[in-house]
Amino acid sequence: MGRVCREVYDGAVGTCNSIQCNSFTDCNSIQCNSFTNCNSIQCNSFTDCAWWNVPCHVARGVCVAAAAIARAACWVARGVCVAAAAIALAACWVARAACVAAAAVARAACIAAAAIALAVCAVVNFVLDVVGFIIELILSIPIIGGIIRTILNWVTEIIWRIVGIFDFLASLAGLRPRKKMYFGVIVPPITPIATDADIQRQVNAVVAFYDQTCNINMIFSGICHTDVPPPDAGLTVGCDGGGFINDWWLTGSYFEFASATCKFTDSFRRIIGLGAEIIVFIVQDVTPANTNGCSFASTHNWVVIEALPKDQAFVAAHEIGHACWLPHDGDPANLMNPITPAANPILTNLQIALVRWSKHCVYF
Repeated sequence: MGRVCREVYDGAVGTCNSIQCNSFTDCNSIQCNSFTNCNSIQCNSFTDCAWWNVPCHVARGVCVAAAAIARAACWVARGVCVAAAAIALAACWVARAACVAAAAVARAACIAAAAIALAVCAVVNFVLDVVGFIIELILSIPIIGGIIRTILNWVTEIIWRIVGIFDFLASLAGLRPRKKMYFGVIVPPITPIATDADIQRQVNAVVAFYDQTCNINMIFSGICHTDVPPPDAGLTVGCDGGGFINDWWLTGSYFEFASATCKFTDSFRRIIGLGAEIIVFIVQDVTPANTNGCSFASTHNWVVIEALPKDQAFVAAHEIGHACWLPHDGDPANLMNPITPAANPILTNLQIALVRWSKHCVYF
């Protein structure tokens, strides 16, 4: 569960980083744009007085003196205006600096609070995952552990389906806010087995399909090459009643123990069901013939595929559909057709709602 803490922390840090000073950003525009043409104040009257016209010359003198006084007043006003603009400009830059500093302090405090919350969340979730890991060790015990595991998985599925009934109805009506689902891959320590490149082809198809079709963010937790040696039945899985019963014996013990050790950070969620990661196990063979993947719906938190180069790219997406309660569909273009489409599969409106209703598919 600790990865949810990190996701919340990353979101919080993104919000913290949005704390910025957006004021006082145009201080340099504060200028004195008035009194810029003082020298144009001149006396342009009484310029053509005859030498003997004393009143005209007196008027000319008065006019020139008045223009000089007005010009001087303009320059004084210009000086006052420039000084005021300079003071306002300085005040603006001081305010800008104070605003930037306050935003930086607020941002640092926000990130520090998020870091503290992350640490607390990580510790709490680590403890919960340890508890989940211990329970998974018990569930990996053959027979009794397998039976308890089957009951637990179905009970949690039904409980969370009941809780999510309104989300299911909303999805049926076309209201489908973004949800998320975790999935990962576990590869046994044997050869021959599918390559990481062939596995990634399946992963890419899962991510793209459920994103575009169901508005689900499929979060891939990575490929884990486990050191847990599988029993023979863990390498050849029967997609029939025998395969179901084998899950209560050594095969199921292998899948459960490998899940617990490879995907520790999902341990508690696998116990409570909500948001549990779907684990795709790579096996050498799935029977009967011409079968390249298998899922027993809510019985397990895992599905199996061969992931061979010749397999369709959507085999893992098909099996994840089964894990979310989708049965086979007769439409050759449908993802859940027994023969998985090679390209551009579709889902019906009901199928989309069923997938989004699964306990594996959550908002947080």
